[in-house]
Amino acid sequence: MKFLYISALSIAVGATPATASDIVLGLGASDIGSSSSGSPAFQLEYHTNPVRKYQWGSVSGLVLLQLEDDSTVYVGAGLSSIWNLSGNWFVEGSLAAGYYDEGSGGMDLGGNWQFRTLIGLGYRLTNGSRISLAVDHLSNAGIESHNPGRETVSIRYAFSF
Repeated sequence: MKFLYISALSIAVGATPATASDIVLGLGASDIGSSSSGSPAFQLEYHTNPVRKYQWGSVSGLVLLQLEDDSTVYVGAGLSSIWNLSGNWFVEGSLAAGYYDEGSGGMDLGGNWQFRTLIGLGYRLTNGSRISLAVDHLSNAGIESHNPGRETVSIRYAFSF
C-alpha cells in the first residue's frame, strides 16, 4: 500500500500543466470483424487542454462524435492520453462513455449506453499536427444481456489550437 501511495505522489508532484486543446478527425470503417461488410465511419473529437502533463505524455478530457453511413451515431465523453515514444512517435489511448443509436442499419449492441476504448499508434508531423492509425472497441461492458461489441479502424488527424 505504501508503494502505491508513494508512486501516486511522485506522479502528481512531477506533473505540470500543458497548453493546447486538440481537434481530432478520423475516417475509417466500423463493424470490422463482424459478418457484415462494415460501414464507413467519421469521427470528430475535441480533447481539452491536458489535465496533467508528464514526462511520459499527457492526460486530457475528451468529447466525441462518431457518424456512420447507415445513420448510426455515437456521442461520448471521457479521458484521452498520449504516451511519448522515441522521436516523433506516440501511442494514444482513450476511454469514453456515451449514447449509441444504431440508426437504420447499424449493429444492435444491446442498448444505448455504451463504452468506447481506443488504442492507436501515431507520428507527430513537422507542423505540430499528428497522424495516427487507431482501433476502438464499443461495448456495453456487460450491463445488458446482449453485448456483442464492435470495432472501428480509423486513420486520424489531430491539430492543436
